[in-house]
Amino acid sequence: MAVQTITSDQFPRGTSRYTVAMAKCLVSLRPGAELSPTRPIVQALINLVQGRMLEYLADRICREYDIQDPVLRQRIVTVLLGIFSDEFFALFRSTIEFQPNLVVQIARRIIRKEGNPEPAQKYPSPTRQPADRLYPALFRKYFEYRNLGTLLELVESDAQIQRIILRNVLDKHLSDAPIRKRILQILEEDRDDVAPSLFMGYLKGNDVSTLAEKVHSGAWEPEMADLREHMAHLRGD
Repeated sequence: MAVQTITSDQFPRGTSRYTVAMAKCLVSLRPGAELSPTRPIVQALINLVQGRMLEYLADRICREYDIQDPVLRQRIVTVLLGIFSDEFFALFRSTIEFQPNLVVQIARRIIRKEGNPEPAQKYPSPTRQPADRLYPALFRKYFEYRNLGTLLELVESDAQIQRIILRNVLDKHLSDAPIRKRILQILEEDRDDVAPSLFMGYLKGNDVSTLAEKVHSGAWEPEMADLREHMAHLRGD
């Protein structure tokens, strides 16, 4: 029995542009072509699925740190595109190479889930959404990343991501303008990407009091020197 395709104009408002593009791509399939889609269709769907998976990781980070600015969210997605090279997606692409129709099935699964979202009251917590069941399952099954928490920790260890998180948290939760300005100056002037990691360690959720006190007292400087030395040792410098 044929599976009904959800067209782009049927999606709820705010649906990912990657998902909408998947729907448009599937609509272009000729009847009966699902089992043997053309190479351009397969390649387009691979890129869209990969983009949506990375966008989900960005969504998780944004929810965790209450990042609501769409510009910052897109900046995180852009950074992720740089972090996760073709090597990360190699297994997925290899699987699709041998079974091209699989990417059609994955795209349909995403479209069905996001085209027919579950009632909001089923997920009363803003940090938990229906996507938190779908995408971890896809990561486990097709990308062999069984522990999404470990993957998110890897993402959050990137200095560019850390700078985005810190700027957002500081703008929202640190009212002391001179201290906030000083912290941002340190982050901007740090060329070794040590400060973002150190300052993230001072955060407790959105609580910036420890970070503010460390910078105010100057206690951050010897700790940063120690961390820089440790990181240089790990690199073998």
